[in-house]
Amino acid sequence: MASVIGQATEIVGKRRRPQVCTGTYRGDFPDPRFRFNILFVEHSDPFPMHTHEYSELVVVLEGRSTHRTDLESYSIEAGDVFVINGTQRHGFPDPQGLKLCNLQFDPAQFLAGQRDLERMMGYHALFDLEPRSRRSFQQRLRLTAPQLAQVQALLRSLEDEFRSTADGRETVLRSTFLLLVAQLSRFYGDARKADPSPVARMANVVAYTRAHFHEPIRIETLSKMAHLSSSQFQRAFKRTFNTTPHQLIRQLRIEQSCELLKDPRQKIAAVAQATGFGSAAFFSTQFKQFTGLTPREYRRRYV
Repeated sequence: MASVIGQATEIVGKRRRPQVCTGTYRGDFPDPRFRFNILFVEHSDPFPMHTHEYSELVVVLEGRSTHRTDLESYSIEAGDVFVINGTQRHGFPDPQGLKLCNLQFDPAQFLAGQRDLERMMGYHALFDLEPRSRRSFQQRLRLTAPQLAQVQALLRSLEDEFRSTADGRETVLRSTFLLLVAQLSRFYGDARKADPSPVARMANVVAYTRAHFHEPIRIETLSKMAHLSSSQFQRAFKRTFNTTPHQLIRQLRIEQSCELLKDPRQKIAAVAQATGFGSAAFFSTQFKQFTGLTPREYRRRYV
């Protein structure tokens, strides 16, 4: 049995009960197959540093605390929203009336392949870049009172559905969770338009690249979006994403072409044009370098 790494008080309606955390899908999720959990909790005692297999989307509802991670420590209070991904240690050493909603989820089940979200600057900042950046590079999301009320309504809807046994429960949970993610990403993007942080600028670069990968994209265009010189931008991009901008663009084009090739009605030359490769010959060369197969071989194997 998994060991307990911390304990809080779970609030279910008007009832309160101890809630323990093991940091594992098996120990913390009612259904390890459907990897989603929602908890309204209160921290009255320090919660030790820990990691977990899943990701957490945290909305602070009341109170305050220090949020300590391996990178830094910073104050949180009502309206703050942040994401902790599974490999990052974190804890709350000094909670003061701290109440929060903790959405625990498997990003591979709930966020992978969400291309519309991947075109949003706020999504990349909130769910990828901020969780692994120091505060000096960030401007964390703090909801206004009306925004927090809107988010709380979605959280209550998620909680009601989570505790129900209605037909289509998993579909409703998944779609409502994605609605929440999209809304928080919008809030983040709107808040950063006037005064973007370095994290927001880099997130904007990634969102733009994912939206326009099938078009010609110049490094100079991306570096201006990041407010960096071309050489500074390429170094920062490589450091942040462990790849180059050109490699990311090629990867996105190949991934999209794989989807298009699954339709036997699509001619290979048309796929090459639709994904920004231009000629069928250049497309075939790039595709084989990336996948080990020619487009025709890929189509025969997977269709």
